[in-house]
Formats: sequence, C-alpha cells, structure tokens
Amino acid sequence: MNYNIKKDKSQDLILLKDKNRFGKVRPWKQKKQDSLKLAYSYERLEYKKYYDSVLDCGSILRFEVEVETGNRYLKNAWFCKKRLCPMCNWRRTKKIFSEVSRVMDVVQSENLNLKALFLTLTQQNCDFDDLINGVDDVLKGWTSLTKHKIFERQIKGYFRALEITYNEKTNSWHPHIHTILLVEQDYFRKDNKEYVTTEKWSNLWKCAMKLDYNPIVDVRRAYNSKRKQVAEVAKYTSKSTDYLKKDLEKTDELVLMLTSALHRRRLFMFGGVMKEVASRLGNEIPGEGDLIHVDGDSIRGDVAKLEEIYSWDFGIKNYVRVK
Repeated sequence: MNYNIKKDKSQDLILLKDKNRFGKVRPWKQKKQDSLKLAYSYERLEYKKYYDSVLDCGSILRFEVEVETGNRYLKNAWFCKKRLCPMCNWRRTKKIFSEVSRVMDVVQSENLNLKALFLTLTQQNCDFDDLINGVDDVLKGWTSLTKHKIFERQIKGYFRALEITYNEKTNSWHPHIHTILLVEQDYFRKDNKEYVTTEKWSNLWKCAMKLDYNPIVDVRRAYNSKRKQVAEVAKYTSKSTDYLKKDLEKTDELVLMLTSALHRRRLFMFGGVMKEVASRLGNEIPGEGDLIHVDGDSIRGDVAKLEEIYSWDFGIKNYVRVK
C-alpha cells in the first residue's frame, strides 16, 4: 500500500491520502465520515453501546513504512465490527474477497476436476416492517435447499452470502442469496440427468422457500472473470447508501430495522470442501477476526521501517498525522 502525504497549507497539517498500486485513492476519509453518520443515528436511537463503538471505530491508524520503497502497511487500528459500520464493512469485504479467492485457488489446485458456478437466489420484496421474517425465510430456504438430494449429490462445496437491498420507491426490502457452488466437470455433460438448468434452480428454490410463485434466479459458470464474480458475491450485506439518508428520521428507521434483522445472523458461510479448506487455512467463518491485515500484506522483519500515526480530527473532518 502506498500513501502520499498532503499538506493543508492553511493549517499546516499533514493529511492522509492513500492510493493503491493502481493510483486509486483509498476511501479512509469517506468511510470514517459515513461511520460517524451511523454513530449519530445510534445516538438518536439511544443505542449507547453501539454509538460509543462506532464513534471510535478507526479513529487512530498506525502504519509501518518501508524506508527504501516508501510502501506503507496498516499495522494497528481498532475497528468496532458492528454489522452496519461502513468502515468495518469496507475492510470486511476486502478480507472476504481475499479469503474466498484463496480458498477457491487451493480447492481447485487440489481438485482439478472441480469447476465453479455463481448462483443468485431471490424472492419478492418484503414489507418494511417484515424484514426480520424476510431474512428468516431466505436463510431457512437456503438451509432447506442444501438438504435436497440433487444439491447433496452435485454440489461439492459452496460459499454463501446474504445481501439486503432497500427499495426507496416501494419502501420495501429485498433479502436474497449470492453463492459460489463447486461441481465436478462431469456435471456439464449432456447426458447428466441431474444437471440443474436455470428453470430447475427456480423450481428447487421455489420448493425450498415454499413460495406460490416462480422466483427469479441467475446461474452462470465461472470463466476468466472469476475474480470479478467473487467480488460480486463477497460484497457488503447492505450498502451504506441504502440506510444513511439526508432525512435523519428515515435514516434512524432504516438503521433500527437493519440492526434488528442482522443481529446474530450468519451473513457469510462456507460449506463442503470449501469449508474444509477454509478451516485448514484458519478462515472457517468468512470475514471474522482481524480487519487490519485484510490483504495478507506485511513488511518483512529484516526490512528497515519507520512508523506513522494518523488520528481523526473532528474539526477538519479528516485524518491528521500525529507522529
């Protein structure tokens, strides 16, 4: 990670400006500002513990810097790990992408016959006040689907992620499932009677969810764009733009509903051979634990380095270097 130092001439302060190797600015400032919006919502809702945690999230960032190259790595920070925290979700998504990609690489290097499918399972939107039941239904539906004989015989491993989007026009929620499924090469043979077409996936999902309509599903085989598709599956459970609005009263309604609906949920999970490999790699529960070293990068012990510390300044609303 490369960081450039930018001076605010009017106040003679050194501000944090983070760029990745492609020159794109990393959104530390924006994520912290969004996290503060969430914290203030929790304050209005009188969720004091949530408010205190989110308010302090990522307030101090400690970096190690390679003297010779100038490359910088996050060494230490405190993240609140609340389900809706934009700062933590940004870090968690990077971590999950790295973990899922690594698990898939190991699985497919050890099992050359396994191929990946990307499957999205949806349902009709649920009413605003019915989100908890909507999430219950889709997660129970997934559990039921995994117990189906076709799934058990054909799917050798999987990664499952829950996503919830908000429709402002209809004031409704859309809980749905994104998955990566691993199947054997023979699955694609024309004479495979248990090959699952899109229509068949829809019927299986309809039965699993006990629906009285044909749900929309999307299934596609992974080719050269695997990493892009993994990023799609590993994205945020709910984007901050869905619940942080200009209307503070509406923000509080959305935050309260999502906080209740996501409490004690397994948002991401591995199954089958992917779970076995993830457990071996120490990542059995995706996205859990350390949100600092999300890319697996660190400075070698024998490399000369120095330390930089940035602290969030509530006055100028930015990270300022303090050491």
